[in-house]
Amino acid sequence: MSIKSTKATKATKEFLKNNIAKFSLIVGLYNHKKYLRKLIESLENQTYKNFEVIFVDDGSNDGTKEYFGLKPIFKFDYQYKRLWFKKGMRLAKNINQGIKVAKSEYCVFIMGDSFPEKNYLEVFNVYADKNNLLCGVRIQIDNNKAVDIDWRLKKKVIPEKDAIIINQPYNCFTGNGLVIPTLALKKYGGWDERFKKYGGDDNELVARMYYKGYVCWSLPQAILYHHWHKPQEDEAKNKKLLNKILWKYAK
Repeated sequence: MSIKSTKATKATKEFLKNNIAKFSLIVGLYNHKKYLRKLIESLENQTYKNFEVIFVDDGSNDGTKEYFGLKPIFKFDYQYKRLWFKKGMRLAKNINQGIKVAKSEYCVFIMGDSFPEKNYLEVFNVYADKNNLLCGVRIQIDNNKAVDIDWRLKKKVIPEKDAIIINQPYNCFTGNGLVIPTLALKKYGGWDERFKKYGGDDNELVARMYYKGYVCWSLPQAILYHHWHKPQEDEAKNKKLLNKILWKYAK
């Protein structure tokens, strides 16, 4: 499937006219206060400057709310939004709130316990296109040392029935460091809010865009460091839901 090039519609022209940045970094936060200074410094040092940052806080209780309540001054435009749910983590719902207020051509999704290399957005800017999905490389670090912990791929056996899904280009993408055209998100929807807590929502989003005809570009030059923590297995219900959706897309 391919996306046909068409002349910009009136709505598209109006959207591009009103955007304020090339990229909106939508940063998912949950008790990441201790990592914020490093993240903010890395954003302030980006060699590419045309971006805004939208912090979406999933009900942190570590002082993150109070930190932003002081209205800190950063060297970039930013918004802080906080949602809290009695039933627990709702990351997808929070991120979608960020998408709603994004005023840019592209949304970049990262987590608050990560920080990018200074040329991160510059690399994305080279490959950014209305028909492309981009994703850089995520390096896990522990005490400032890189660790090999790509746990998603550490399956000793891949069932034959899952091969069609496992071998698709979108499967190498992760939601932490994902770039999607903002208009694509507004047209085809953002993160699927049926996914609760952790896992599966990023895979579904990329797969959905892939089957709509968007091209997946994996960019090893775009490096994002992620502070290592004990891996969280995808929620069992999320795995079941994801598998059902992917098989539907692949037909």
